[in-house]
Amino acid sequence: MGRRGFVAAAVAWSAAPAVLRAQDFPSKQVRVVVPYPAGGGTDLVARLIVPKLADRWKQTVVIDNKGGASGILGSEIVAKAAPDGYTLLVTTSAHTINPFTTKTLPYDTEKDFTPVTVLIKGAIALVGSPKAGFDSMDKFLAAARANPGKYQFGSTENTTRMIGELFRLKSGLKIENVAYKGAAPMMQELAGGHIPVGFTSPLTVMSHHRSGTLKMLAVTTEKRLEVLPEVPTMAEAGVQGVDRSAWFAMFGPGKMPAELAQRIRDDVVAVLAESEMQAKIRDLASEPGGEPPDAFAKRISEELVIWRDTAKAAGIEPE
Repeated sequence: MGRRGFVAAAVAWSAAPAVLRAQDFPSKQVRVVVPYPAGGGTDLVARLIVPKLADRWKQTVVIDNKGGASGILGSEIVAKAAPDGYTLLVTTSAHTINPFTTKTLPYDTEKDFTPVTVLIKGAIALVGSPKAGFDSMDKFLAAARANPGKYQFGSTENTTRMIGELFRLKSGLKIENVAYKGAAPMMQELAGGHIPVGFTSPLTVMSHHRSGTLKMLAVTTEKRLEVLPEVPTMAEAGVQGVDRSAWFAMFGPGKMPAELAQRIRDDVVAVLAESEMQAKIRDLASEPGGEPPDAFAKRISEELVIWRDTAKAAGIEPE
C-alpha cells in the first residue's frame, strides 16, 4: 500500500468508531438535563419534545430538572459529562447571555458544549400599558423622545433584560430598566399603568392582549407571528436591529462527535416535522427549529458577540 493509501485508510479507521457510535445511539437510557424548575417554559418545551424522541429511540429518556443560577447549575452538569450523547441539555437563549451577566461561569459557553439544534424559536414582545396611554409603538417612541429619562421598561430575567437594553440602544431612547421577579408582578404593574412598557414572552401576555388590558406593541422576530398577525415586528414598528429570537435548544457536552450531534439533530427534526407537534408549537406563539449543528454553532458565536457588545454599551457589570 502506498503512503497516500495508508493515510486514507488510517483516517477512515479513526473515524469509524464515531460513525458506529452515531449509528448505534442510543443503546441505553438517556438523561436530558433541564436547568430550570419543573413547570416552567423550558421544562414545558422539553416535555413536549423529549417523549417523542424516546419513542423514536425506543429507549427511556429521563428529564432531570436541575434549576438554579439562571440555568448555570444544570448546564455545568452537562459541560462536565462524557461526550457520548447520553447526557444532553435543553436550555434557553439565556445560555449566550449568562457570560455577560455572571462574573464567573464554571464552564466555557462555546468550548464546553456541542450545539445540536434549536428546538423552538420564539419572540419577545414589547408590551404597552393602555392605562398609561401606550397602546402603540408610535405613542411610546414619541413620548419617550420628548421626555428623556422619564420612562422605564420592565424585564423579568436576563433574556428580557438584554433584549430591553438592545432596544434602548437601537432606539436611542433614554429609558431605564426595572427588574421584576417574574412576569406576573410585571403584568400587574403594566395593567395598573405604573410602568409604561415591558418585555416578556407573547404567550405570557396573550390573554391580556386579546382583552385589551395590555397591548403588544411589537415582537422581536424578523417576521410577524402566525398567531398574532396584527402585531408588527420591531423593524416594522420603527426600531431596526432588535430582531433577536428567543430560543429553546439542545446541546451535548463539548467534543461530542459531529456524527452523533447530527444523528440526534436529525431525530429532533423528524419529531418537529409532525403536524401535531407543529400545531402545538405554534399555539405557544413560536416556530419549530431544526437547524444543523454547524449553523447553530455559528448562531451561538454571533449571539455571544452581540450580547457582549450590548452589555458593554449598556454598562452592565457581571454579578
